[in-house]
Amino acid sequence: MSGLPPVTAPALAETLDALPGRLRKKVDDAVTRAAAWTVSTADGQVSVTVDEGTTVTLVLTGGVVRTGSDARCSCLLAPNCLHRVAVLALAPVHDGVDDDPAHAAPADPVDPAPSPVDAGSAAVVGEAERAGAAEPDGDVRAVLTTRQRDAADGLWRAGAAVLAAGTSGSGLVLRTALLRAVHEGRANGLHRASAAGTRVAAGLQALRESQPQFRLAELTDDLRELLTVSHRLRAGNLPAEQSADLLGVARRGYDPQAGLRLYGLCTVPVVAESGYAGTATYVVDRDGRLWTVTDVAPGGADRAARSGDTAVALGEAGLSHRELTRAGMIVSGGTASASGRLGAGKSVRAVRATGAAWTEPPLRALWEQPLDQQVGRAFAALAEPVADRLAGSDLVFLSVRLGGAATGDAVLAETAEGAAVLLTVADDHPELAYRDNMRVLGAGAGLELLVVGRPDPARRATVEALSIGVAPGTGDGLRLPAAWSGHADLGYDRLHRSQLLSGRQGPAVAGRPPATGDPALQLLRRHLERVVSGGRAVHALADDQERRLRRARLDLGAHLLAELASAARSRPRDPFGRLTGDDAETFTRAWVAAAVYERAATQALIEASWLS
Repeated sequence: MSGLPPVTAPALAETLDALPGRLRKKVDDAVTRAAAWTVSTADGQVSVTVDEGTTVTLVLTGGVVRTGSDARCSCLLAPNCLHRVAVLALAPVHDGVDDDPAHAAPADPVDPAPSPVDAGSAAVVGEAERAGAAEPDGDVRAVLTTRQRDAADGLWRAGAAVLAAGTSGSGLVLRTALLRAVHEGRANGLHRASAAGTRVAAGLQALRESQPQFRLAELTDDLRELLTVSHRLRAGNLPAEQSADLLGVARRGYDPQAGLRLYGLCTVPVVAESGYAGTATYVVDRDGRLWTVTDVAPGGADRAARSGDTAVALGEAGLSHRELTRAGMIVSGGTASASGRLGAGKSVRAVRATGAAWTEPPLRALWEQPLDQQVGRAFAALAEPVADRLAGSDLVFLSVRLGGAATGDAVLAETAEGAAVLLTVADDHPELAYRDNMRVLGAGAGLELLVVGRPDPARRATVEALSIGVAPGTGDGLRLPAAWSGHADLGYDRLHRSQLLSGRQGPAVAGRPPATGDPALQLLRRHLERVVSGGRAVHALADDQERRLRRARLDLGAHLLAELASAARSRPRDPFGRLTGDDAETFTRAWVAAAVYERAATQALIEASWLS
């Protein structure tokens, strides 16, 4: 069913609460049937035709269904009927934030991925203990209100219920309970945990609708984020220095900026799982700081492929994004968020200026930073929430020599420091040029290039290549059009094999693709994802394979996995053998501890692989 307006979480919860118990058991089947109902719009109302004698009418306020009474059904059982619930359950959930589009923070130009962490073994132990049982240390305590702690506890309990049931058992009732907790959390300023809860609810809905963008790994990471943050918040004795990070903010403010002299660096397509797409252009000021200019709106990969040629929404410079990446701009009266996203207010004035080559200041300094410092900065940025990352802080700037095609569309390369890396496709949508360009570069063994890329936090020494340029002093092994100003944005510019001049490349790199990760940690990860998929009951019957982790010298991981298995199997019973009340507290804490350990250990291993 398409064409439905957004619905607030309280409206959906209100209609579900009104259902009698006997109808709640049938709600998921009703939602499945509702997908075939016809939607029409007239006079500011949306009508859904159930059958010849039954119609659900949605009354909109500001384009949103805000209360349960705004959904009206003509059947005899109304208002306590399945029709209202089924229609509202299929509608998109309104996030409760009405942003000014001129200053709203755009979607971050990264595909949400598992959040890595820069940690050694001591930090791994500390994080696992804090997530599983221990309270945070510190003399200064931030004062959270009782309502905030209650809201955090509600988010924890809603997430625990989803974890215990698994995706296979999380129907509309559990998803609505989670959305209700998200609404309460957002109303009380728990923005980071609420955002994670929203992503979990969206993941459950995507799985139910068999949407191709559903990823179990992403749902696992979102659930870990929800439970970890809400657990820390509900304790109530949060250290003051950690409160701002864990509470989050609803919206990033845009502050005035002094005159900016900007130089284009590269342009990348943006295709977010949330249904938004567009483009993001990275620019650099005289001091070497990176900023972003974005054009992101509802759409898919086709919009991202087209938006590179749209005009940059800064003043009246008349530059498209693909032109700005090879030119410059002088901006006055500008605004920007603390993370470096440039705003497009009415006061902004901008004129076109000359750009700079990658081999000229101030861009050249990006490639002069030592690799170990770049990797440390990028992985530290990837450990932060997406909205908190400074523009470009998760990028690395590499000088590499290509070693030829590896598996799939990846290309083996060697950095100037002698480290073996794998260049991979940043986005495999066929509308974008990434895949075709990587296949061309796979035939350029020995070619020396400058690369702008983003480390893959889940694979050893792997970088998603975003843009390439010819390395200085290497001749013309790669011949680029003069209009490209010495670099190609791999998401937009299409390379051709004729641009590789045979016999002009340097010696090829000998080697093989780096391993994707540690097998023992991947085994632990599969156990965690199995819990998210099948729930507590499935894991209770599984072999925890603790011995394999101990043989790999992951003793803490083996201990946490054993604790998780024990908690899954431990179910309190009364003298007659019947299950008694169990809030799944121990089981959920055990899963969170194992999940935090797995993330920290994996990211420590991945980061170390860059520096070997």
